[in-house]
Amino acid sequence: MSEAASKPGSAGVREGERVGRVVVVGGGLAGMACGVALQEAGARVTLIEARQTLGGRAGSFEDVQSGETLDNCQHVLLGCCTNLLDLYRRMGVADKIRWERTVHFMNERGDCFDLWGARGVPAPLHMGAAMAVFGALTLGERVKVARAMMAMLRLGKEGREALEGISFGQWLRERGQTDAIVEKFYDPVLVSALNEHSRLASAKYAIQVFQDAMLAHEQGYVMGLPACPLGELYKRLPVADVRLGTRVEEILFAGGAAGGGAGPARALGVKLRDGTRLDAEAVVLATNHHAVQRWVSAELQAGDARFAGLARLESVPILGVHLWFDRPVMAEPAVALIKGPLQWLFRKDEQGQVLHGVISAAREWADIPKEEALRQFEVQIRGLFSRAREAKLDRGVIVIEKRATFAPLPGTDVLRPMQGPGPDGIRGLYLAGDYTKTGWPATMEGAVRGGYLAA
Repeated sequence: MSEAASKPGSAGVREGERVGRVVVVGGGLAGMACGVALQEAGARVTLIEARQTLGGRAGSFEDVQSGETLDNCQHVLLGCCTNLLDLYRRMGVADKIRWERTVHFMNERGDCFDLWGARGVPAPLHMGAAMAVFGALTLGERVKVARAMMAMLRLGKEGREALEGISFGQWLRERGQTDAIVEKFYDPVLVSALNEHSRLASAKYAIQVFQDAMLAHEQGYVMGLPACPLGELYKRLPVADVRLGTRVEEILFAGGAAGGGAGPARALGVKLRDGTRLDAEAVVLATNHHAVQRWVSAELQAGDARFAGLARLESVPILGVHLWFDRPVMAEPAVALIKGPLQWLFRKDEQGQVLHGVISAAREWADIPKEEALRQFEVQIRGLFSRAREAKLDRGVIVIEKRATFAPLPGTDVLRPMQGPGPDGIRGLYLAGDYTKTGWPATMEGAVRGGYLAA
């Protein structure tokens, strides 16, 4: 499995060293991870979140019509998400994750094809038996996939890093992976993992998904699904001072171009919208990179190399849809769909009447009317499950996160900033988020890594 981004509890602080107040702005996964790590290290942490709930993009909301608590979008984790699992343990909620050892792939006719790992068999051999009989692919296609997997295995970490500047589509073509193989195998895995189309994504990150999830450790692929709304996981965050429904008016700086002083600028704290000033030894901006650019003036950004590429990071939307049927329609806990429009479906109740569907890299769905989108989803589900043929869709709620993640395109790594300031950067100002240099694409694991590294 992947190594942790920081030693649990250390947060880069020496034993006995006193840490003053640190203000963390943003209560998503990166902000929570940073706050928890710093709190354990002895810092006096104030975590500020504008919403009334924690979690950010990986959080929940109350449905106005029904009063139910719904997730913004279904989020899953894999066994290789070691830092996210570490955070769950620190928060005392690791037992709220339900693990699935079988990944179900389903074609447009509802035929199901399974991948699983044999217990006690070391990676990468553990999935050999499942791949040998994986009926979504022909025998010839399975042989080609096996060769590509071996090529990924031989690359190792150093080899994949060297491929950051080329597309995974190019890498696949050079290894004889056909369009049919991409559609039936690579797309169901990668589009959701990277929030980008398989062929467009950087080969580095696409290969990392397979290396970490399928090739490095027998538990790497095992899929974890929260057994409760995501917001329930964060209700007892072990941070002493958490301020929900609180907005930061501005970040306070001194020195540099903004203050007319010589040398780098320094973050002094924050001013809240109600006028309260919170002085701090350090400020961590754990919001998305769009908000980060609004917090820091152009003059201060010009003197800090971390801001040079932020405006060139491309954002990609994700669509999530909650669906209520009048009868049970789905038995499997989760299915990866070989044909769209929905790419994954999750059963949200024991009966299988309530489903959640996801479309990643959902650029073309942002402007489609809700009624038309629901009609297409209903047609797709009726074609997948025999029990859905006569079912009635009672209600649907669509949530589109327009700036869900950055696009992990070739050449993007140079745009991603470090968490801490360089020699001429803004002192005391740290960046935490999945868009920073974490070694991972924009996932929950990447966000937690960004928070730990900032700490």
